Amino acid sequence: MISTVLSVLALIVVVGIFLSIFVGGAVYVARTRRNGTEALLAGARKVRELR
Repeated sequence: MISTVLSVLALIVVVGIFLSIFVGGAVYVARTRRNGTEALLAGARKVRELR
């Protein structure tokens, strides 16, 4: 019983990690297409300078 619950929980965690990777990639591609590569890199530089 406990091993079944743990294996289902592990499966949910792994699927969640894969989904977050794909969603993050889709958001990155959408931003790149909408704003262009230069604007995306400029925004990253600005964030880095603020730290």
